[in-house]
Amino acid sequence: MKKIAVVCGGYSGESTVSLKSADMVMNNIDRSKYDAIKVIIDRKKWVAEIEGAEVSVDRNDFSVTHNGSRHYFDGAFIIIHGTPGEDGLLQGYFNMIGLPYTTGNVLNMSLTFNKKATTRALGQMGFTVAKSILLVKNEPYSLSFISQSLGLPCFVKPNCGGSSIGTSRVNKAEDLHLALDKAFKEDEQVIIEEFIRGTEVTCGVIIHHGKITALPITEIVSKKEFFDFEAKYQGASDEITPARLEPDMYQHIQNTSEDIYKKLDCRGMIRIDFLIRAKEVFVVEVNTVPGFTEASIIPQQALKMGINKTELITAVLESSF
Repeated sequence: MKKIAVVCGGYSGESTVSLKSADMVMNNIDRSKYDAIKVIIDRKKWVAEIEGAEVSVDRNDFSVTHNGSRHYFDGAFIIIHGTPGEDGLLQGYFNMIGLPYTTGNVLNMSLTFNKKATTRALGQMGFTVAKSILLVKNEPYSLSFISQSLGLPCFVKPNCGGSSIGTSRVNKAEDLHLALDKAFKEDEQVIIEEFIRGTEVTCGVIIHHGKITALPITEIVSKKEFFDFEAKYQGASDEITPARLEPDMYQHIQNTSEDIYKKLDCRGMIRIDFLIRAKEVFVVEVNTVPGFTEASIIPQQALKMGINKTELITAVLESSF
């Protein structure tokens, strides 16, 4: 039986979501195949939860010692949203100690965590992406240039971050300053994207029976101005699976999702967000450690395909090591 570290927590505001995602994995992992131990990482400590006790993790080899016995892991199920689990830092550490893990490699993770770098790479690969401007903290910027280049409304986001934390939709030029201040609290770089009025959909991708497989597509109908933290995790949206798309468009989104998974060298489970305007499909974001709570989209999509939570977790683990 393989011993799996379910690694959660992290150093960002997404840590609370990560802990809920870890609980979902712990509650649904196949105990006949895997001995799972939750490992919580934060800036102060790395600890494993064993028999109700917190046991320090030896960072030299990611082992834990409990009741006189030393435990080594066969692999890590990384479910940290944000740094250090979604930006390549943890992957680099695991590479150095030789521990397999369930996400993409260092390059894949560091690239996809950077929104501007991802859209630039996808654009160069031939995918359609929104126009955007990157700003760096404490460097001058022109509000008139931003509004003239991208138009209004527009979206202001931390360049590296997730769960829509620090993200704003800006409808008036005079509100740009506040939105930028909010985003700069989360990151040293901020991306401003043009607003695309259209249908918002998202598609999960996994390796299933050895094949890159797009899951059923979900249509997002947010009750807020956009699919923000509240809409994602507190029920302020309708998530319609399968999405209400014409068959040709539905197949195109799934094919595009599988193509992106392959070309960006992804692993494990990912989720790709799109906007559809008329017949034009924009790639918005690639989430390489998507939310995995009871309310999250990926488990909903898998279930529509006949894959329950336990089978989904097993598929991710078996495709990784």
